Amino acid sequence: MPNKRKKKRRRRGGLGRLLRPLSFLIAAIAMVTALTLFFKVETIVVTGAGRYTAEEIIAASGVETGDNLVLLDRYRVSQRIYTALPYITDVRPRQEFPSTLNIEVTETRIAAAIQGAGGHWLLNAGGKLLEAVDAAMAADYPQITGVQALEPAVSDPLALPEDSPITAPRLLELLSVLDERGALTRTGSVDCSDPRILRLQYDGRFQVEMYYDADFPFKVSCLLSAVEKLEPNETGILRMTFSDDYEVHLIRFPE
Repeated sequence: MPNKRKKKRRRRGGLGRLLRPLSFLIAAIAMVTALTLFFKVETIVVTGAGRYTAEEIIAASGVETGDNLVLLDRYRVSQRIYTALPYITDVRPRQEFPSTLNIEVTETRIAAAIQGAGGHWLLNAGGKLLEAVDAAMAADYPQITGVQALEPAVSDPLALPEDSPITAPRLLELLSVLDERGALTRTGSVDCSDPRILRLQYDGRFQVEMYYDADFPFKVSCLLSAVEKLEPNETGILRMTFSDDYEVHLIRFPE
């Protein structure tokens, strides 16, 4: 008789061990079901928009009222907006339970214009191609000359041909440095037509010369320091291609 009771207790213990994970599974299924049934998108709020309307951004997001807020793929929402609306460079969707989706966007500024595919393209300092424009509109921005964009398309990153004297990352580094130092708006053009020397038209009165492999942050600092020391009526070539990295020579234009 004692042996039989032990066997019964063992069977009950074994059944309990099986039921425990099953109970957890049922509870998890019930929780997921509750989340998917009750948390629906009812309100979409857009912040940071300027060039685009909130309606345009919501349409580009692909999110509609009634969509499940819990299962929302925020990465896909961001990518849709980034691709469809080129002047937007950062998207931050945020779920606010129980029923609101907040979409925060950051818009970009035009940094320069470059030729490509028979026309002119505007791009930001990060290299995102914003739109194709005519020559008149492109002329309002710093010109990148001597190279052309390779197979340009809206919202794509800038690419340059392999035989270009400067790579796209190096060109974008220069644009970013000029932008950060407040010098991009004073730059008329970045001329890459010479395979040895990179030339900038700066401040409407200087032609700046440096090598393609120069330390751009350092050289831009030298440029700004040199311009500060010159008289407002001085013009000429600012040559920064000497063995001494600190050396900047002004070769004045003939009067």
